[in-house]
Amino acid sequence: MAFLSETYKVVNDESPIIKSQLQRLPRDIEKEDEHSVPLVLVEEPSPHLKCTVCKRLYHDPVISVKCGHTFCRKCAFRVTHCPIDGQLCDTSQLVVNRIVVGQIEDLLIHCQYGLTETDGDHSPDPSGCQEHIVLGNREEHEANCVYAPVPCPNNSGRCGRFRKSELDQHLELCQFTPCGHCEKGCEFMSTAEEVRSHEDTTCGYRGLQKSVSFKDFNQQNRVLEENNKELREEVGLLTQRVELLEGGREYFQKQLTSCTSSLLALQQKYENIQGLVEQLLSGGRNRRSSGSPGNSQDVVRHRSSSSSTALVIRSRPGSPAKGEDWQMPFQFKCIGTLRGHKDIVWCLATQRQKLCSSGADGLVKVWDMETLAKGCIKTLEGHSKVVHTMVASGDILYTGGGDMSIRAWNMETLTQHSSVENAHDNIITAMVLVGDYLFSASHSLIKVWEAKTLTHKHTISGLHHWVRALCLNKAKDRLYSGSHNTIDIWDTTGTFDLKGKIDHAFGSVYSLAITHQYVIAGTYNRLIQLFNIESHDHIGSFKGHIGTICSLVAAPSGRFLFSCSTDQSIMIWSLELMLPIQNLKRHEGSVNTLILLGDYLISGSEDHEIKVFKYFQMQMGFALQT
Repeated sequence: MAFLSETYKVVNDESPIIKSQLQRLPRDIEKEDEHSVPLVLVEEPSPHLKCTVCKRLYHDPVISVKCGHTFCRKCAFRVTHCPIDGQLCDTSQLVVNRIVVGQIEDLLIHCQYGLTETDGDHSPDPSGCQEHIVLGNREEHEANCVYAPVPCPNNSGRCGRFRKSELDQHLELCQFTPCGHCEKGCEFMSTAEEVRSHEDTTCGYRGLQKSVSFKDFNQQNRVLEENNKELREEVGLLTQRVELLEGGREYFQKQLTSCTSSLLALQQKYENIQGLVEQLLSGGRNRRSSGSPGNSQDVVRHRSSSSSTALVIRSRPGSPAKGEDWQMPFQFKCIGTLRGHKDIVWCLATQRQKLCSSGADGLVKVWDMETLAKGCIKTLEGHSKVVHTMVASGDILYTGGGDMSIRAWNMETLTQHSSVENAHDNIITAMVLVGDYLFSASHSLIKVWEAKTLTHKHTISGLHHWVRALCLNKAKDRLYSGSHNTIDIWDTTGTFDLKGKIDHAFGSVYSLAITHQYVIAGTYNRLIQLFNIESHDHIGSFKGHIGTICSLVAAPSGRFLFSCSTDQSIMIWSLELMLPIQNLKRHEGSVNTLILLGDYLISGSEDHEIKVFKYFQMQMGFALQT
């Protein structure tokens, strides 16, 4: 999973340059805040929400891509060196930390019209607004707050300002209330009651229209006539164009019908040729399992009653997972798109014949893999915020995310099975299921739960900041966790002891994949790092993405690797040749999650869509030509 919420603690051994910067900053910030709107929190915020430079609540938090730390945007431009690790600050590579922005906007504050100022400090005013409001809704509340000061509409210079709730009372007594006929020339002005009496009895402008000179009247009349003439000419031209369009509509309709028929015929021929090509290719390489009568998975394109192309993925229930038999050269092609989410898709999981997806809309959508073209078959509601991670096993799907809860769903009845509210004190970023245990990760810790009952079993604490990635080895007796500059290895059989550690200097780990040879880590700095699974030595890096590596999936054989990134692309790598094979760009937003199912690759993206890709063998001659 890829999301950018990080908080850091300033190290004690700061350099003289950094110390001088930090000593100067508070004075500079105080000067800037002299005329800003006062901000008083109802409760002291978490220290993770305070900037390590100015020591105050983050304002416009950004992540410095070079060092991976979060600062206020202004603070990032004030300092020349990072106060955390002393690196030079590169302000050309700043990324908005949207997770921290969301957490700050959820903080409760006092309305500014419920505060009083004493010696430059603001404190609650018992006579002012007593509402506690969410910081993100401050502007809306204060725009309508009845305690907000507003000027007198009659004479703000003499009357001054009043609270909205007191304005009506003032207007009844205001001595500068004008007569309702003032635009006609009446200059009478007094209290509202005296003005009403004046208008009813003594005002000499009653019944008169606003004065307009004869010269002005003629001028206005000429302008209107000229405008009417221009409008009539434009209407005449538009009428002629409409008649031409109406006359040609029938002709174009016939042409469209003819083109549609030709297109459908060509599409049918293409599908027939494609089927023949696949049959010929399968006969020349020991016949692929997807071409035999007993195949466990297949993609079928068939013609529906509306002459559209429908996507069906068939997978026999209980069919065992096996290694792929892909032969190079090959390529993956997009064969379908699933739409239904109204916000970012963050995670995917498969459970027997069902595909599950979720994300920023907090909804868990279930798709029947045999009839994907029919759309979502069920929407599960329960989470109140973003769902960042999910994992399925047997008949149960587990989900977690921004509301810090873990929910278990029965995939037979498609109902919520059980839940743990406040399972973590922060966002749940990753989960894996191994045997009877469910592992869930958050900021600086991993929790272990009894999978059947969701009973808390154990807590692994003291990790390096956010733990964004969890992955199991093939034997499932080791759990790999990725955090900042560290990959930790844990026992999963019941002791949960630390079995090893891979220390590195590549920054925060956002994704992990394990093969029989390698531990593979995707980082925020656009690189994929490979380590030897036995010696933990660094083998090398894959370079090709230009954004954070959000998800990694290794093929069952360990020969190929799939990666996706915030750069909107999916890349396929050969782990034998250590080279990229293909770059897929079918999404219009960050690609956040990948799953591999036999010959099918499924991806979820920031563009709210889910794409389905299929393996296709290529002939050598064709590959060389392309």
